[in-house]
Amino acid sequence: MKRRLLVWMLGVCLLFAACAKKNEPAPAPSENVTDETEADTEENQKEPSESQDGEEAKGKESSQEQDAKEETPEEPQQEAEASQEPEVSFVDYSQDIQEEGSGLLLLSVMENCPVISIAGNDAAAEKMNMVFEQQHTSNQTYIEEDTELARSVYKDLSEEEKGSWTGYGYGATYKVAYSSPEILSIICDSYEWQGTPHPNTWSSTYCFDVPTGKLLSLADIFTDKAKAGEIVDQHILDTITSEPYKDYLLEGYESFVSDILREDVFYLNEQGLVVICNPYMVTAYAGGSIEIEVPYEALKDVMNADYIREK
Repeated sequence: MKRRLLVWMLGVCLLFAACAKKNEPAPAPSENVTDETEADTEENQKEPSESQDGEEAKGKESSQEQDAKEETPEEPQQEAEASQEPEVSFVDYSQDIQEEGSGLLLLSVMENCPVISIAGNDAAAEKMNMVFEQQHTSNQTYIEEDTELARSVYKDLSEEEKGSWTGYGYGATYKVAYSSPEILSIICDSYEWQGTPHPNTWSSTYCFDVPTGKLLSLADIFTDKAKAGEIVDQHILDTITSEPYKDYLLEGYESFVSDILREDVFYLNEQGLVVICNPYMVTAYAGGSIEIEVPYEALKDVMNADYIREK
């Protein structure tokens, strides 16, 4: 009986011990472990963020570079070429033509010839150069004629007259009056002397549309040639009837004023249309060549706007 009682009491004690152990609270986790875990978590969160920021920054830089390229496009090559101003040089053809054997001077020639180049526009320059090459060829005809005339005249001179012989003269010299990427104006001053008290002198002009190389006429310049003629004629009258030209006017000069414009001896510059009145048209030789400038403002309603330099 005592043994049973002891066994029963021992079982009850074991049962109470087991229950007490089951209800015992679990040990608290280590603070170091928690801190390390949290640190790892924060670091893992930061790393993707920094990587993402870097990629976004690179993306922004790439986008900004692309925008900058789009905002500053390169100028078309054609526009750069079209804006080039002609360069003009001159070939000198001056010479003294002498009689073979005796060395007698027959004709003294002063001549040059323009050579034009335009960067990026060889075709237009070639058109202009062809005009002057043809004129140079024509000049040779006049030179040959004057040489033969001099030779013939000299033979018929007396011995005394031969002693004072100085030969004849012919000249055609060019100069640039105005040059821009749109207009090239060139003047040729010419003379011919055949023993007279003074040489015969005159001027001719060449006005080109630079981009095309076209030699311009008044028909290209004016949209209403009749009305333009009235405006220009009035400017001519105002000029030749003033000092210093009024004293050299020829009789009946009024009836010849309109012929000045018909000669097509004109050019364009920065201020307007310039018409040249050669000697003996309305004035005596002493009056010289007269340049009459008509402002673009006076011609704006009768002139092709493409050739008006003043904006």
